[in-house]
Amino acid sequence: MALPPLLLMLLPTAIVHAHNEPFRAVAAEVCGFARDGYSHVLITPAQVSNPGPEWWRRYQPVDLRRIGGRGSAADLQALTRRAHGCGLRVIADVVLNHMSSDAAHRSLQFPGLGPADFHPRCTINYNDGNTISERRCWLNGDLPDLDPSRPAVARLQRAQLQQLLSLGVDGFRFDAAKHIEPADLAGLVGYGQRLSGGRSFSMLEMIDDHDTRPEMYTAIAPVTDYMLCDTLRQAFAYGGQLSGLRLPRAIPDRRSITFGISHDSDPAINPGFGRCQPSDRHDGVLATAYVLARANGTPLVLAIDHRRSPLVRAGVRFRASLQARSRAGADTREWVPAIGDARHLLLMERGGEGFFVVNKAATPLTLSAAELAGGQLRGHYRNLRDGRLLLIGGRNGQTLTVPARDGLYFLREPGGT
Repeated sequence: MALPPLLLMLLPTAIVHAHNEPFRAVAAEVCGFARDGYSHVLITPAQVSNPGPEWWRRYQPVDLRRIGGRGSAADLQALTRRAHGCGLRVIADVVLNHMSSDAAHRSLQFPGLGPADFHPRCTINYNDGNTISERRCWLNGDLPDLDPSRPAVARLQRAQLQQLLSLGVDGFRFDAAKHIEPADLAGLVGYGQRLSGGRSFSMLEMIDDHDTRPEMYTAIAPVTDYMLCDTLRQAFAYGGQLSGLRLPRAIPDRRSITFGISHDSDPAINPGFGRCQPSDRHDGVLATAYVLARANGTPLVLAIDHRRSPLVRAGVRFRASLQARSRAGADTREWVPAIGDARHLLLMERGGEGFFVVNKAATPLTLSAAELAGGQLRGHYRNLRDGRLLLIGGRNGQTLTVPARDGLYFLREPGGT
């Protein structure tokens, strides 16, 4: 699909997700995230929520009018100002589908809202051939579902977006998007666009199921690509084959939010989640490395993985460098050639400008000089992890050994042939 120039400019290079982290702690790291190559940081929901330390309580709003939970309005504004000073934009997670199930609000009396502002309680059926219950019933059977046709609901939803924009936020992640009518969601996205002068970036948490398909929402904003995440889980799992990633099953939208592991699918954060959850968490890290190497998609990376994994940090630098070269006119199109051990090893070329190789096996594997030179790669390429040079092509072309359960990123040296 052809994208308008402004939208192309607004599309993130990569988003780091500061999941459930206090605003002051995030502010202390934003300049480091920017230096490492990220264009955006996603912060936890800012509104006053169900009290308690557990992360999921941030997704149960109590008061849409006030900032609280992981910091004050002043903390959030300080975060956005510092981020902007470092060239980083801030995406706020917003929860506008439902309110909290905590005991203090069982009467459905919330600040600015009353019982008439909610859909009647009912159970979602994800397999009945329509999306009525998905959009009107209570999530998890107990989270009161907001009725956006009610004036008080529409007023509070828009007021929260306006407040966040006034505090310096640059875009929104709409939580539980598939549980909101597309027309209502489009109205909220459009409202944020108008208030920001067309410069806010929106993304939708959309988990496809039997009744809900990604194309129901992709026209509104980029959606989370659980189709690709499922594909990656299967490919990187024990017994899976990386050859399946030559043409991976994914949402056909170059803007889609792609990830190898998210806060929902991380077994340490959300052990009961049913989609794309790896049995070995390092499989998710390798999948994240793959996502960062792709030409398509908007990568979303957990901050904890960025901090822990040199592979992930190299992947962000790789992506940022290739995007800069692409804007300068270089060919960075993605191509995955067939290689010898296609079950455990994958080579992804990005034109002649760079390449990524990942090894899921428990032992080191080697790519021959002929395999490396089988496509567009020619000349000297620098390893982003250790700075070493690799010569590809010619009589002196080299082989490349990839460590077990690891990946490598290489960029062509400027002027190298």
